[in-house]
Amino acid sequence: MKILKLVVFALAISAGSLLHAAPGNSPETSASFKKEIHDLLKNIELDIEEEVVANLVVSFNENNEMQVLYVGTTHTPAGKLIKQHLNHKKIKTVLDPSIKKYKLPIRLKP
Repeated sequence: MKILKLVVFALAISAGSLLHAAPGNSPETSASFKKEIHDLLKNIELDIEEEVVANLVVSFNENNEMQVLYVGTTHTPAGKLIKQHLNHKKIKTVLDPSIKKYKLPIRLKP
């Protein structure tokens, strides 16, 4: 009986952490925010042979300047270039100030 309680408790903890980590409908993927990021990256000069996917995590300071916290990609030069093009850029989109970090997937095509 003790083992059964332990297994049920472990399953409850696992399910709770999975639900917490699951992406939901959030403002960080709003259309205007995506369009501004697209506009900032459309003139990026990068010689790639195949599509590069990066996961971008940014925050904003009081002047509405973007601070790139993380660019997750296996293509290191692309990650550095994305960070250079986006870091400290101002955006016009009004975002929810209660959200500290925004997550956005980026796809660069050859």
